[in-house]
Amino acid sequence: MFCQAAGGCGRPREPYGVHGMLGPVIALIRYSVPGSRTEEFTAGARAILEVLAAQPGYVRGQLGRSVDEPALWALVSEWEGAGFYRRALSAARMDMYPLMTLMINEPSAFEGVYGLPEPPLGGV
Repeated sequence: MFCQAAGGCGRPREPYGVHGMLGPVIALIRYSVPGSRTEEFTAGARAILEVLAAQPGYVRGQLGRSVDEPALWALVSEWEGAGFYRRALSAARMDMYPLMTLMINEPSAFEGVYGLPEPPLGGV
């Protein structure tokens, strides 16, 4: 969980992190993918996630699909700060380009404001 890297969970965060950059960032890029393009999309999204994962400041990421609307997908990643995320987008732009027509045009970077610790492994 991104809050662990930020010095603790369950409490408000300082607005600025290390080196004057914003603190932890959750990035959410949503896509609307027709069923006929699912295979092409998942291959492209995996490639994007691999490029993002190789960039400085990357914490973790995953590709998800809506359980209620199967055409709605999300590429979710966590970053040490907004600057890292923005630079990573530049590095991934060639991989992102083929899927741009499927992307939902909306803000994608969200500052981490509050979080709770992850539960211990093996249950409660």
